[in-house]
Amino acid sequence: MKKLISISLILLILLMVPSLVLANELDYVTDAAGILNDDMVWVLNQRAMEISEEYMCDITIVTIDDMNYHDAYEFTKTIIEDYDMGYGPQKSIIMLFLSMEDRDYALVAHGYGNTVFTDHGKDVIMDKHVLPLLAKDNYYDAFSTFLDVSEDYFEQAREGSPFDIDTDPDYGKLSPTIKFGVTTLLPLLIAWAICGAWKRQMKTAVLASAATNYISKEGLNLTRQQDSFLYRTESRRRIERKSSGGTSVDSSGYSGKSGKF
Repeated sequence: MKKLISISLILLILLMVPSLVLANELDYVTDAAGILNDDMVWVLNQRAMEISEEYMCDITIVTIDDMNYHDAYEFTKTIIEDYDMGYGPQKSIIMLFLSMEDRDYALVAHGYGNTVFTDHGKDVIMDKHVLPLLAKDNYYDAFSTFLDVSEDYFEQAREGSPFDIDTDPDYGKLSPTIKFGVTTLLPLLIAWAICGAWKRQMKTAVLASAATNYISKEGLNLTRQQDSFLYRTESRRRIERKSSGGTSVDSSGYSGKSGKF
């Protein structure tokens, strides 16, 4: 009986490993996975603390080895709630969470963090800035970039225009490769197709040696006149469709995104 109790206790402890690897109190940057050295953690922690105090919203980074197959988004919410994290009465926070075993990530916001980090803002900061560095295992650069871009978000929100679809100057712009294809290659392909069609139509034509061959024996007799326009100029104005922005907040007051890196 005692042996069964011991085995059950061991299994319970193993299930609780993700929580046990963290300290009693979390810092702004908690590297439980050990992917950074002490100097890196100190620099990042000081930077995160300065941003948090300046904009009255905690910005945090947490890494662990494994979360035992939990959902990254829900696990991050649990960390925030279990450790009573967040700035002020609204518990304002933005947390970047990494679980190294299966390379899971989550970016979760609460309180004022929901205002600063819109859905579009979360997509941009992760997909464009952070995830490419995480994919290369450049963790320090990824976290530094996360803090830098987040500070820009905070400043933009302080000025009354949070980073979103309507305030993103790059939203809707084509990449340089696509622009080159549209402005250079596509016109060349169209011109080549048109010239090819004209060439095929002219294969049956034979050049006459004298102008009289183009006039009938009865002479020229006009029976009908008709104006034909060979070209038409048409002006069009693009009507922009405003896409919806904002932040999708769940029933517990959190917003976020998660995935693999």
